[in-house]
Amino acid sequence: MGEAARFAMPVSILALTIGLALVRPQLASLRIGIAGAALIGATLVLLSGVVPLDLAWNTVRRLAVPLTTIVSLMTITLVAARVGLLELLGEAIARGAGGDGRRLFTLIFWSGTAVGALFTNDAAILLFTPMVLIMMDRVALPEWRESQRLPYYFAVLYVGNLVGAFVISNPINIVAASFFGIDFVEYSMWMLLPAVVSMAVSWWGLRIAFRRDLPLSCRRSERALGLPKSADRRLLQATAGILVLTLLGFLTERLTGLPTWMVAATGALSLLTLLARRGESPLPILARIDWHVLVFVCGIMIVTVGLRNAGITHVFGDIIARLGGGSLPGLLLSTSLTAAVSSAFINNHSTVGLMIWVIEDFSLPALQQNLLVYAALIGGDLGPKMLPVGSLAALMWFRMLHLHGVSVSVWRYIVLGIPITLAAVLASVLTLILQWWLVSG
Repeated sequence: MGEAARFAMPVSILALTIGLALVRPQLASLRIGIAGAALIGATLVLLSGVVPLDLAWNTVRRLAVPLTTIVSLMTITLVAARVGLLELLGEAIARGAGGDGRRLFTLIFWSGTAVGALFTNDAAILLFTPMVLIMMDRVALPEWRESQRLPYYFAVLYVGNLVGAFVISNPINIVAASFFGIDFVEYSMWMLLPAVVSMAVSWWGLRIAFRRDLPLSCRRSERALGLPKSADRRLLQATAGILVLTLLGFLTERLTGLPTWMVAATGALSLLTLLARRGESPLPILARIDWHVLVFVCGIMIVTVGLRNAGITHVFGDIIARLGGGSLPGLLLSTSLTAAVSSAFINNHSTVGLMIWVIEDFSLPALQQNLLVYAALIGGDLGPKMLPVGSLAALMWFRMLHLHGVSVSVWRYIVLGIPITLAAVLASVLTLILQWWLVSG
């Protein structure tokens, strides 16, 4: 009974925080969003004494580096959208389809995975969802049923919930890698192949699920989306050059010694400077950064510290260890599945916050510890596809579709998500285990 009482407070606070973030209730003229929910949760664990103030501050300090990286990537994404790079991509997708509905689906999915890998999954959802909504209105044939648009909407959703090929592909990857000192190159060496496997499994899963709904043909469009104005061509080229240099900076981290956060920040500042020299104020870009997400990450991490202090992470650790059966492959598999299921129910940000403490408490050698981090991120990246409450990206997707008058059944989301997600998790973690076996053997 004492143990249950000790767990009750932090679990209740976590449930309240996630609940408020999902429902976003309105109190008088004030609506509680994800930032407000996280602040309420963090305040409650501090006031209740579950988390001491100094420990909360230390957690925030440890988040400074990953949050700097996230802000920089958001800035880069917004500048890329501002100068017209995504318009060019949309035009290329529409023209490349050539009137073939299935080819259009494939191009949306695989170009979305590239954007998600380079600009974070949230950016892929934020930028591709409105682009595809507009595209559907322009390429849909008169005889299309509403159900024939759904495959394209789900293609966008799924590219926002794939295994991150790079550290920068998902905010939770950035946070976890920063906590364990995993650099860009090391992460990519281990996670690129599992990421590609997760993409392939998800693509085939959607193709099979929508085999009757996916249109054979679509309207040919010379200008499905407008090209950037000619006056912006030079700016677009300069922006593309900075993006390439930034990516090279990530890939050469071990040679230059410049960490990921510094490269991302340099790229973002260079792009803002480029706009300023063209007479454009950087303030509109900075104003559009989703600062609420940053507050949510800080708040939810402080709440998960409370769960660790109460001993809940030890319960998670025991479950993973027992399911793992004492072998490293077993631990990797159980870690991925536990993280996936947990992410579906309590959001992948809070799950990864918990898994960070669970893995740290295992006190394993560096390689094994990092492999567990990768396994947890496989589950955390993919798990949200099972339930719509699993990630901020999925919630944003639902909201943008709703604002456009598109209704997607939660049941349809779940029926599609569970089998495809479990197949992708298993395939990805088995790929990770195979890589470890080849390296260790």
